[in-house]
Amino acid sequence: GPHMGAKWHLGIRSQSRPNDIMAEVCRAIKQLDYEWKVVNPYYLRVRRKNPVTSTFSKMSLQLYQVDSRTYLLDFRSIDDGGGGGGGSHTIEFFEMCANLIKILAQ
Repeated sequence: GPHMGAKWHLGIRSQSRPNDIMAEVCRAIKQLDYEWKVVNPYYLRVRRKNPVTSTFSKMSLQLYQVDSRTYLLDFRSIDDGGGGGGGSHTIEFFEMCANLIKILAQ
């Protein structure tokens, strides 16, 4: 079933330069007022505080090279158990993804 440790993830493909992709991602995160931690130049951990419950939704963003010209920005949900029920955590993850994609697609 869906609670067997399966993690949702989404991705965006891009043919931009890796540094440009990550710069755009950081710009989007700042614009949304999310908090983030740089794990390495192509791997970020991002969190958003829920103003109502004061819990955090967390996700990771990692850039992979798919082929010589294409990169994949991978959105992955991080659930450390602090995000309430699995269902609401999934909804919050998709919301974060949608907000980021909206800005990145501009």
